Amino acid sequence: MMAWQLSHVLDNSWVPIIMSLCSFSTMAGLLLWFKFSSLYSGLFILTMSSTIITAFTWFRDISREGSFQGHHTWVVMKGLKWGLVWFLFSEVWFFFSVFWSFFHASVAPITSGFISWPFISMEIIPPFQVPLLNTLILLMSGVTATLAHQALLGGELTPWVKISIFLGIYFLALQGLEYYTASYTLSAGAYGSVFFFGTGFHGLHVCLGVMMLTVSHMRHLKLTISSNHHFSVEFSLWYWHFVDVVWLFLFFWVYTWGG
Repeated sequence: MMAWQLSHVLDNSWVPIIMSLCSFSTMAGLLLWFKFSSLYSGLFILTMSSTIITAFTWFRDISREGSFQGHHTWVVMKGLKWGLVWFLFSEVWFFFSVFWSFFHASVAPITSGFISWPFISMEIIPPFQVPLLNTLILLMSGVTATLAHQALLGGELTPWVKISIFLGIYFLALQGLEYYTASYTLSAGAYGSVFFFGTGFHGLHVCLGVMMLTVSHMRHLKLTISSNHHFSVEFSLWYWHFVDVVWLFLFFWVYTWGG
């Protein structure tokens, strides 16, 4: 039997390398789909599904380590919290680079090599239709996620977390509809590139946030989290609020001011 210790020595696992390969394959499938034809859409769907399944497997292993095996001591929990803080800090700078490129091309389009911003022939997505609805949906999901956390402190997580998950999926569905009906593409100059890159990566973060909320809900159903031990719920909540804030910047700058 292994001796109990404050620090958690991880067991050998194939999940990280499989996750890396699946993530790489997903991006490769997406690029092939964009570059050549929709024949590669099946490859993208397959690799994306593999990435999601692998992510849930990783979440399951972490849950087992913290609940059944008891490896998440106060030292490990402190490390996880600091890891989350630095992760969100790196995400802030990632989106900062996206907004930097957006303002670099939009504030002075002539010096950036463009005639106008956006192009005169572009039919920009109206910001006060689907984008405004998506803004209200994300803000409402942030409220319900907070209510879910408050309910967990009283011993109950549902139905607020279910509503948050539904709103996140609804947001992604509307985002996909917006992409499908847009009159411009990723190759439509700097505006198209920044628009689809920024909103697309934000949508990827929403997808990850939905997965995290789903894992928290499943853990609550299996009684592996409680009102005293629920770091996965706090992790999901911090990440979800970060996604909300990023979307507000996207809505006011890219959709409203930039269009």
